[in-house]
Amino acid sequence: MLASGNSRLSRRLLILILLILASLVANATERAVPVVIKATCDGRISSAALSSLRAEISNSGKYRLAGTLADDGRMDIVLTINMKCTERTNIAAVATVFGAAKCFSVKNCHLTIDGSSLRSDLCDSSASAECGRVLFKAFDDYTSNPVSPPLKLN
Repeated sequence: MLASGNSRLSRRLLILILLILASLVANATERAVPVVIKATCDGRISSAALSSLRAEISNSGKYRLAGTLADDGRMDIVLTINMKCTERTNIAAVATVFGAAKCFSVKNCHLTIDGSSLRSDLCDSSASAECGRVLFKAFDDYTSNPVSPPLKLN
């Protein structure tokens, strides 16, 4: 009988732990900062780099991809990545600039671009996934920089 009581207690404890972990995962997802990427990157290399950047954002746990600046009606502050790409032979040139947006309704959004975040990268066809990881690291470093004042959206 004692073994049966311990087994029930173990199951209850396991269920409680699983519920707590599920709650923590749900809260982490909700706290992830929304990011919108607006990109004109249609070439083979730049498309692969963009896919890699999106995967890095999705896998980070710190950020999540949002479909629109209004963040599906949540009206949160949304970080933005604007990208323009061009390709020639086995090289892609990728220009990025970071910003933030705040929507007050679905059609009333204020967007701020930080010109100082403008950067350009060259991506080799043999390392397009690495290029996306470098772009993500640059974005993460930019958003984590305590020296740079945060963008103001009024």
